[in-house]
Amino acid sequence: MSKKSNTGLDSQCYTYLIDAMSGLNKPIDELAEQRIALFRTLLYRDGGLFISPTVRDEYKRIRDSARAGLHEEWTTLFPETQPIDPSRIDARTNEFQALHRDSGDCRILAEAEDAGLSSLLSFDSKFIARLGGASAVVIQRPIDYWLSLNIPRGSKPVMAPRFDNPIAFQTWWHWI
Repeated sequence: MSKKSNTGLDSQCYTYLIDAMSGLNKPIDELAEQRIALFRTLLYRDGGLFISPTVRDEYKRIRDSARAGLHEEWTTLFPETQPIDPSRIDARTNEFQALHRDSGDCRILAEAEDAGLSSLLSFDSKFIARLGGASAVVIQRPIDYWLSLNIPRGSKPVMAPRFDNPIAFQTWWHWI
């Protein structure tokens, strides 16, 4: 039914999924299409989505302790990649910074490479434009990744919100 690959999330994508799983209503902002695709990816795709140590470090800096706690609670669903070659991660981060000024983005991509991820999902257009071709890891917007999965409409999700989660009764995320 769906393609299985090792796919990572940047910090924005991880935070959005935490919000969605906490009962978020249908997205209606300028990223609505991306957000819906990301949540569908989580529910319909076979295989987990990963976060990196830098994504963890970034959510731990959230000032609202309840919100930071939600991020921590969901790490069981989003395993964290573990560094294999820290010196290579440092070197690649520095190489990426020649193309993109956000050191966090550069480190997340370097960690994705080190972990052997095939793709990394991001809402950040500058990140994608500047580093999209700089790595074997494909950096994609959630909608592009979702469409690449070719999941037929009407398919049943691999995972669905529990009956006691408010999002279980919403229909915006269904692929019908």
